[in-house]
Amino acid sequence: MAHDKIKAAARRRMAQTGESYSTARRAVIREFQAAERGQPAGDPERFAISYTDMDPISKWADTRLGGGPAGGRVELDADQLRLRMADFKVDVPRASIRRVARSALKTRGTIGVHATRGRWLANGSAHGLVAIEIDPPVRTERSLSTLFRRMKVTELVVSLVDPDGFIAAVQGERAYPHTGAGKD
Repeated sequence: MAHDKIKAAARRRMAQTGESYSTARRAVIREFQAAERGQPAGDPERFAISYTDMDPISKWADTRLGGGPAGGRVELDADQLRLRMADFKVDVPRASIRRVARSALKTRGTIGVHATRGRWLANGSAHGLVAIEIDPPVRTERSLSTLFRRMKVTELVVSLVDPDGFIAAVQGERAYPHTGAGKD
């Protein structure tokens, strides 16, 4: 699609939704790419982070930072996976997701966001853990959780309310790789 057509479509979307130009442009490009693959673009699928093991005070503090049961989520669309938990944010291109599966990690009562050499645990529960392997690695946004540094992410382990639904959604998208293969 030509740049001028993308620009015009983004401007129309801005007028309709009130979004910024860059947000509208990304949405327009995502819609056109989905149409090329024969898929509906739509809004991203949202998967709630499980907070079943988090005590009320920690839940309250997490909610004050934008997370908690109302704000903690993983969003999945045709191009990206976005994890949001309190002030921790990371965006992963779909092409960088190498593997997604249930995790057997024992958290030993650990709740919150923690990292060890590129492996990140973002959980509010010890149950429903899903491991997402990422290659090439991505970087986090700067936040209190990352000590205001952009840190490397090679794996995410997240506690989800519907881990099997999330895994199916990620694997189902694999039938339409971003290279154009799989088209009719």
